[in-house]
Formats: sequence, C-alpha cells, structure tokens
Amino acid sequence: MSKEELLKELSDLKEKLANTGSQCSICQIEGYSTDECIDLCQSIIMAITEPILVLNEDLKCVFANKSFSDMFGIELSNIRDVSVYDIGNGLLDLKGLRDLLTELLSIHMDFNGYEVNLQLLNIGERTMSLNATDVHQKTKDERLLLLSFFDTTEQKNAEKKQREDGEKYRSLFETSHDAIMTLEPPDWSFTAGNPATIKMFGCENEADFTSKQPWLLSPEYQPDGQISAIKAKEMIDRAVDLGSNYFEWVHKRLNGEEFPATVLLSRIELKGNALLQATVRDITGRKQVEDELATHRFHLEEIVRERTVELEESEGKYRTLVEQSHDGIYIYGGKRFQFVNDRFCDLMMYSRDELLSMEFSELIHSDDKGMINDNGIIKEGFSDIPNVFQVRLKRGDNEIRHIEFSVRSLTYSGEDAILGVARDITLLKKLENEQWKIEKLESLGLLAGGIAHDFNNFLTAIMGNISLARTMVEPGSDVYEILTSSEHAASKASNLPRQLLTFSRGGDPVKSRLSIAKILQDSANFALSGSNVTAEYSIVDDLKQVTVDGNQIGQVFSNIVINAQQAMLDGGRVFISAENVLISEKDPAAITEGQYVMITIKDEGIGIEKNHLSRVFDPFFSTKHDGTGLGLATSYSIVTKHRGHIRVETEVGKGSIFTIYLPVDIPSEAGETDKSEPEKLSGKKILLMDDQKLVRETATAMLERLGYEVGVAADGNEAVDKYRTGMNTSEPYDAVILDLTIPNGMGGMETMKELQTIDPDVTAIVSSGYSNAPVMADHSVYGFAGVMMKPYSITQLSELLRDIFNE
Repeated sequence: MSKEELLKELSDLKEKLANTGSQCSICQIEGYSTDECIDLCQSIIMAITEPILVLNEDLKCVFANKSFSDMFGIELSNIRDVSVYDIGNGLLDLKGLRDLLTELLSIHMDFNGYEVNLQLLNIGERTMSLNATDVHQKTKDERLLLLSFFDTTEQKNAEKKQREDGEKYRSLFETSHDAIMTLEPPDWSFTAGNPATIKMFGCENEADFTSKQPWLLSPEYQPDGQISAIKAKEMIDRAVDLGSNYFEWVHKRLNGEEFPATVLLSRIELKGNALLQATVRDITGRKQVEDELATHRFHLEEIVRERTVELEESEGKYRTLVEQSHDGIYIYGGKRFQFVNDRFCDLMMYSRDELLSMEFSELIHSDDKGMINDNGIIKEGFSDIPNVFQVRLKRGDNEIRHIEFSVRSLTYSGEDAILGVARDITLLKKLENEQWKIEKLESLGLLAGGIAHDFNNFLTAIMGNISLARTMVEPGSDVYEILTSSEHAASKASNLPRQLLTFSRGGDPVKSRLSIAKILQDSANFALSGSNVTAEYSIVDDLKQVTVDGNQIGQVFSNIVINAQQAMLDGGRVFISAENVLISEKDPAAITEGQYVMITIKDEGIGIEKNHLSRVFDPFFSTKHDGTGLGLATSYSIVTKHRGHIRVETEVGKGSIFTIYLPVDIPSEAGETDKSEPEKLSGKKILLMDDQKLVRETATAMLERLGYEVGVAADGNEAVDKYRTGMNTSEPYDAVILDLTIPNGMGGMETMKELQTIDPDVTAIVSSGYSNAPVMADHSVYGFAGVMMKPYSITQLSELLRDIFNE
C-alpha cells in the first residue's frame, strides 16, 4: 500500500465512522477512540510494503512499519522514541534531509523525491527516494510527519546501463576500423557515417558524406555486369525483407578509385525509426590471397552477433547457412554434441547420430586429451589466441588429422553451450613441417660448406703429398701400392662434404669427363651395405665417358637404389645395367637426338600406384611415413642440370624400373688419354695463391716436381703485386692458380678482375674446396682457363696444366 493509498484509506474511514459517536483526539475520526485509531493506523501502515517512519514534531520516531525494519536491518524496538538522525548509527543523519525536515516543520510544505544513497546492513548500498508529508496539522502539539522510502536502485541501474550502452555503441561506432553508416527510407539516403567511413570514401566530413546517394559511391557497373544503382536497390530490399544481407561489392572513392569491399546490411530500429546499418570493409589487401577460413569466420561472427536474439525464431534459415558452410560447425554442451552440420560429420568421418551421442574428448588424439577440458575448450596455457586452438583428432576411419577450432560461449535451448567452428589444417601443418625440414637442410648446407672449405684444404695437403710421394717410388712396389691406396682413400674422403652439399643445396654441377661405371657400382654397393638386398650388374666394357659432376651423379644412383631397397623389405635383387645408346630424332620419349649412356636400375619391389606415378619427382611427395620426399626430386634436378633425362616405369606388385640418360660428349684424341703418372715439364712459371700455408707448400712441391717454377702468394693483393712485378721485370708468369675464397682478404674472383686490368690475356685457374659460386660450374664465362677442385693429386694437376698449355 502506497502513501497515497494510505491517506485515501484514512479519509474513507473518517467519513464512514463520522456518526458513531466517538472521536479520535488526534485524527478526529468519529467512532474510534484515540487508542483505537492509533491501533488501526498502525495496522494499516504495517501492511504497506514500502518502508515508513512516523515522526513527531521533535523528529523522534513514534512508529516504524515492518518493511522499514526488514530493509534497514534494524529491530523495531531500537527505533521507537529515537531521533530520526540517530537511527542505525546516524544512517539518516544527512544535511540535505535535516534542511528539508526543518523547512517542513516551519512552513508545513511536503517534499517528494529527495534522493540519497544509503548503506543498508542487509542488502548493501541502495539508492532511495524519500517523501515527507505533514499528516496532521490540527494543533501544533499534535503534529506528525510521515516519512516514506522508495527503493529506486534498479531503476537507476537500468538508466545507467542504458546510458553506458549508448556510450559504448557510440565508442564502437567512432573507433571502428570498418566503415559504419546508416541509411534512411524511403530513398535510402545516408544519415550518418563514422570516421572510418569518411576516410574510406575520401569525404571532407560527415556532412559531405551524407549528401551522397549510395549508388554514387560505386562504379556504374558491378563485376557481374549489373548496373550498380539497380543492384544496390536489390541488396537493400533483401536486407529489409530478411533482416540482414551480406555480400561483396565494388565501391568507388570520391577520387574515382575503385576498391572491393564486403558489405553487411542490417535492419535496425533507432528511436522508433526503421533504418539500415551498413558495415563496409575494404578488402583490397586480402582479395588475391583471401583465406576461406577467415571469410567464413568473419561472416559467421557477424551473423551470430546480429542474430543471437533471433536465433531460436530463425533456426531454419540459420541451419541452412550452417549446413552449406565449408567449415565444420557444432554446438557442444552438457558433455555431448547438441548439433553438428554435414561438414563436421565429413571432417570427423562419423554419422550425425554417432556424433550426437559422443563426448568431445572421444575425438581427441590420446596425446592431446590433456589440452582440452570437459566443456570442449582449450585449457589455459595451451593456446596463444583466446578461444582458438589446434589439436589432433582421430577420425572414424582412424586417420589422424590436425584441426583448428574457433569457439565461443552461447545459450542453446536454455543451457550454457559452446559454438565451435572446425577447419582441417592437416595440409597446412604438413607444409609447415616441410618448411622446417627445408630450413634444417639449409643449416646442413651451411655446416657442410664450412666443413668442406677447411676439410678439403687439409685433404689437399694430404692427397697432394701422397701423390707426390708416389712419384718418388718404384711403380709396383709395396710402398707404391700403399700410397696409391691412401690417395684413393683421401679422394673418397673428399666426397663426404660434397655429398652433404648436393643433398642439402644442390647447385650447379662441377663437371669433369669420366666413366660412370665405377661411380655406379660404388654408389649402389654403399647404399645396399648391411641390407638383405643384393645388386647384379651388367655394364658394357666400352662404356663411353660423360661430362658430369661425379658426386652429384653418385647421389642420384644412391637415391634410386635406396628407394629400391626400401621397396623390398623382405629382401631381393636390384638389377643395374649401363650401355651406350644412340637416340634418334623420332624417339617416342622426346629425348634430344644424340649419343647417351643409358643406366637402368630395376627392382623386385611393390611397385608404384598409378595415381602416384605422376608425382614421384615432386618435392616433398612421399608414400613412406617417415620419408622426406626429397630423394627423387633431388635426383630429377641433378639429371636435368646435366642435360640428361630420367623416367620411371612400374607395375604394382612386380617392381619399378628407373632409366637415366646422360649425354656423351665426343672428345678429341688427346681427351681420351688417361695417364696414371704425371709427365714432367719445364720452362713454365706458375703463380700460386692460397691463404693456407699447408696448401701452398704442398702445391709448390707438386708443381716443382712437375718441372714448373713456382711463386706463391697468401692473398689477392700479394698475388697482384707479384704478377705485376713479373711483367715489369720481363719474367712474367705463364699461369696463375687462384683460391676462390680468402677469409678477410681478396679472393679469386676479385683477384682475377685486377689481373685482367694488368694483363687481359692472363691464364688463370680457379681452385676451391667448396663453393656454390657459378664460376665453379662455368669458369670460362668469368675468364678462367680451368678449374681445380680441392683436394687434387699431382696427376690431376699435371693433366689440367697440360690441357691449358696444349702440351
């Protein structure tokens, strides 16, 4: 019962009892004595739900109802005859209230709506509206004040929230990176635009923007050929009918520049007016590399944000959208799936009925189960991005797949649940893993390069001294044979870093003329060492020489033989043959006409499936669980760089045949000579540049043994000075041997340029233990007469100089 109702009740009671004969001395209500009237008033006031205090003219409490006691947490016995300012330890001792009550007593003026914040014992801080009424003014001695309290806390909070929501929306509107604008019917003109809108379209200000019609900020035609003005009207009508419309659009800035954008039109109501809100996002930067996941996620978030309130009412339309999504979408709550779309079923390889009876954890790979809680959300510390995580799943077909989940909380059928979007990122994970492997290979290449440079310098001294010593003993003697074996071993040792470099980096081959029969046998025997597979050879005696990089070609043979061995886990044989062939211009394999050495490697393995055959030479393609997919790709690259051809034939269950064609260069008579012992010459003067003292001493000894006069230099500057001095003193050098790499000094390339300025006809040989520089593969292009790979023997050094001097 409110205060107004109370007063009306008292007035009605007074009229009813006017003729009873008795009369209250305070209220003058006839029919009731003073005590009876007081009891009656107290009963009525007690029934009122609003807190009530009755004060006398000394502002002491003469009565308080139960609602006051309950709300303020003060016993009624502690209120009566207590000054209003002392109630609850001064709870109502407020200056503003004192002033109002004093004024009320002096001028008999009621007051309403005095607002205060009170800290109540039972319910905490509350906002109250106080009303005071002088309820009895007959005599000065009998005056009473009625003080009522109205709890306005919820009303105030609601008003505050409404203000905050308005400010929040305005803040989002003003700070959004997307262009947000409103359109008003009937002509759908712009009524507002945020700062991002002004910037996007190049307007001067909001007024400039709102003066433009929507279709004036678009080109005349859209990419599908429709007129922009007509299509814009269609898009607006659709948004009005459906509540929202999301589409792509080509806009035009005021300077005429066109740009692609996504547009979300949403039907809104603002201050009773039906409007459209357009959210425009410039997608120029992402258009060509548009990520389907990001597009669906953005689209889905926009729909969820705009339609959460209407979700149950528009379930049919929403389900259609979800079922057509390329991402798996599900709702999980109560430790089971509540909803899954068709794509989610396809990803998991389970039927819808099976998934709806499963817990989320049943899909997770056993090693990843600890990352997920019972609600199907990633635990703290397992993901850098909130609500986005990646785990491995074991599908219904037992295949392990990597899935990225994006989740958010929502209410579904009145219960807390999780809305999730699942995307298969298995291929992306594989690409990341392969990138990691490539980086490892690059690191291996750097390591191998560092090893090769120093290692081959040491081997040059070892191999050179051995070959030098061999010239000093009788051929056929035990010492001669020991030195020959040692020289061969040193030559083999030099192949180790080169093989690492070939595998890790590839690069242009450093070619020389040689017979590949021994390379083929050595590579195959090494690859099959310790296995249960044997090799059978058929190599013609007159196999022609080819110009190849022996180390790289050996790597090709090794890769193919290793593949053959892995295809025969229970053992078997590999048949290897090499012969000379002549390819005609009508060859069905489209191989260039000419002479070739044909190498065939045949196994008795499981063969290659037809659907894999076209990809066997693709980088990173492998049918083996732990394969890198680089072996055959590397082999294909090496053979191609040698102007050769490689092909494969296979039959599942019977084995595979790899055939390699390497072109034969027709040599001159002198080119066919193979000397096991170096010939001594004389009368030539050689300048040797190398930063390693050990190499300089060994090479000098070999050159002097061959009859050459030798000058040495530790770096390019010293070499240039000595070469210039020789020319000035009429004692020029006939040739120079330049180390390609000189740490902290002038290397071979720079030195060559300096020498050519002194002597354009300089005869120079480039030498290196390791380099990917093009000069090692094609030295003549850079003006060098020859190339000498470290380590080298006295015989190799002799043959190179004889070729250069035509002796």
